[in-house]
Formats: sequence, C-alpha cells, structure tokens
Amino acid sequence: MTENVSRRNIHLPVATIGLALLALTLGGCAQTGSQGPTTIPATAFIRSGAPVTHRASALPATPARVAALPPQNVPMANPGLPATTAMPGQEANIQAATMPAAGTNLAVAALLGTVNSKPIFVQDVLRPISKELKNAAAISKTKAYFQQQADQAIARELNLKIDDILFLAKAKRYLSKDDMKEVAAVVAAKKAKIIAQYMGSEQLADRALRQQGTSLQEKLHGIRNQTILGMYFNHTIYPKLINTRRELLHYYQAHIAKYTQHASVDLYTITYLVTNQWPRDPNDPTHTQPVAHPTKAQLAVAQRKALAYCDKLESEIRHGASFAILAENNSSDAAADNGGHWPDTRRGELSNPLIEKIAFSLKPNTMAPPVLIKNKSNPRGDAVVIIRVGAVTHHHVIPFGQEQAAIAQLLRQRMYQQLLRAYQRNMYDTASVKAMTRMVATASQVATSLYFTH
Repeated sequence: MTENVSRRNIHLPVATIGLALLALTLGGCAQTGSQGPTTIPATAFIRSGAPVTHRASALPATPARVAALPPQNVPMANPGLPATTAMPGQEANIQAATMPAAGTNLAVAALLGTVNSKPIFVQDVLRPISKELKNAAAISKTKAYFQQQADQAIARELNLKIDDILFLAKAKRYLSKDDMKEVAAVVAAKKAKIIAQYMGSEQLADRALRQQGTSLQEKLHGIRNQTILGMYFNHTIYPKLINTRRELLHYYQAHIAKYTQHASVDLYTITYLVTNQWPRDPNDPTHTQPVAHPTKAQLAVAQRKALAYCDKLESEIRHGASFAILAENNSSDAAADNGGHWPDTRRGELSNPLIEKIAFSLKPNTMAPPVLIKNKSNPRGDAVVIIRVGAVTHHHVIPFGQEQAAIAQLLRQRMYQQLLRAYQRNMYDTASVKAMTRMVATASQVATSLYFTH
C-alpha cells in the first residue's frame, strides 16, 4: 500500500471539507457588481435589452487536496506573513522514468517516475480522472485536441499526487506519538461508523466498497492520511493565519460594493402607444395606418382614448385578468413578449424620471393608475404606461459586524494559499519541473491510446 493520499481512497478529502465550508461561510459575500445608468428609448423605459491550444504546463499548482480551510477559531493578532512562516523542508527529489521510444505502447502499470524515492505509476494518475478523460475523448474531434485536454487533466492530477506524497511525509515526521494515537482513535471511530452501516459486518462493508471501486482497507488508509494532514496543518500553519480588525475593516471598505444591496423593484409594464388611437389614414386601403400628421385636436382625442383604454385594462387586471397576457396583446415595449416583466430593475436604470418615480414609490405587489408619457420631439412616441411592481428591495448596506467573520475566513484562506505557494517555490527546482513535464507527456501518451479510439 502506497503512502500517498489517493483521491479514490479518501472519503472526504481535507480540501473538499475546506472548500465546502468556505462556500457556506462566504455565501453572503458574493460579488454583486454595479451597473451604470442605461439610456433607452421612451417606449422601453428599462435597460436595452476555442479552446486554448498551448500544451499544459506541469508547473506545480496550489495543492487542492491539502488546501484545507483554516479553522474558525484562529486568534486575531498582528497581520501579515513574516518571512519565517514559509513551511521548512527539503527540496523535492522528482525523477521521471526514461521516456519511451516513439511508437512504443505503454501499459497503465508503467512507471512514470519517483518522488523522494516513492514510485508513481501511470494508473495512479489516470484512474482518478478516468471519467474526465472519457468525456474529453467523446467530445474531441481530433487527437490533438484530446491530447490538450488530457495534458491539462493529467498535469493537475500529477501535481496533486506529488503534493500528497510530500506533505504526508512531512506530516508524519512532524507529528508526535501522542498525535499518532489521536489519529488511530479517529480512524477506529470512522471504521466503526462504516461497519455499522453494513449490519456490523466488516466483510459486508468491504464487499460493498469493492463494488464501488475501493475497499475497506483503502478507505481507512485514506481517512488515516487525511487525519494526519489535518492535524499537521492545525499545528504548523493555521496558528500563523492571523488578521487584525483594522485589516478586516479595510477589506470591507475597499469592497463595499459587495456588501451593498441597491434599491430595485421587480417591475411590470404595459406600454400602450397613443398612435393606436390616432385617426386612420383615408388613403390607406387597409385602413390600418394612422394619419401621418394629426392635428393638435386629434392628438388630444387620441390621448384621452388611450388613457381610457388603459383604464379599462387596469380594471381588468384588478379583477383578476392576467397582466402577462394583456401585456403580450397590448404592450409595445421590449418586455411585451416576457409578460411585461423587467426583473430586478435598479434605481437609475429607467430613462424616464416619471416612470422611475412612480415605480419606486409603489409598495410591493401594487399597481399605479395609467400614466401618459409624452414624447416632446415626436408625438408618435407618446404612450400610456401601466406600472406594476412585485418585490421591492430598498437600498441597504450590510453592516461590517455581520460580515466580519466571513471576511476573516476569506483573508485567512488567501494567506494560507500564499504559504503553500511559497513552500512550493522552495520545494520544486527546475529539474523537478522538467521531470514532471516528461511524466505528463508519458501519461498523456497512455491516455490517448486508452481513450481516444476514433
């Protein structure tokens, strides 16, 4: 049994736990962004409505499986990363196996290379990403495109595999006998929980896990390695991830847009053009076209008729008629085909100040009487608008105290990633990177022969 942490072996990798917690913790900190005012026509009123070809690099990435989220109880103290916080350790000794001759068929059992004398075989890298490679082969029209996709997936998995070996070795050297007793206790508790799911039978548990592509021994081995890594990071890295309140406040103020909820309404409109009530052109044989130049009196009559017609529509809506259907049949704005709906309309996005004033003065789920909007430059743009709002969101800034814990978690995660990157820069020399690149090429050759069978 190899000592590296296999993705297949780990039930809940450290990184999976960490990133899941991060997503939950920082859920309220999503970028909201801001939009400037939009200029639109008077009849609308609302806002107008190849893959990379270079070969994958084998440069080390931040290890995903060991990038655990810092714990919530990290003390608040002096911020920053002093030079002494980089994790000490010897440089990685990574050796690639001899490159196969052109045209040589390799098996998945072929040796890719060694990391500090520990072997890595082709199957160690390809097995965890077999589904990804199969999917890539299914959508790839050319061999070159598949190789590009395979290179990227293999480089990522190889980086993880090497990081697992190196970090696990460091963790085992660091932890004390008492620490290892704690690890054993955790593994024993996990084992008892797994077996309990199979009527207390170790044999049944192993049989069921083998049907899933693993075994009880492999699963427990992965849990042990995961626990060792988590304990190692708790001792060595997490205590160094510290922030001051001033630093957290500075981040909050610099990203205040993230914590600002802008005033907005769920807007619905029916924009009825006054030209619908203009006199018809007597020279039009279809009697559907309005006159080209109506008189002022004719315009006034048309406006009154349009308002009366919209009053009738408003009454129908108040008595249960579908706003959406009436909008589709009568409205001329860009939202007509969407039932007159303009979702999440912010203050400042409406081109007509009167429309905006009415929309943002309404209470949730209410409707205003029809309003005549005149186009001073062209009477053909005159319209009567029925305005309705659903949900209403008032301008609000989330208080710093409400977001402080999430910001601290985010900044600690960033500091943690900086530590890992600094460690890797010291750990991987040029020869190691070249060796990893050769290992990617070898594994990619095997993956192409296995999965790209077009």
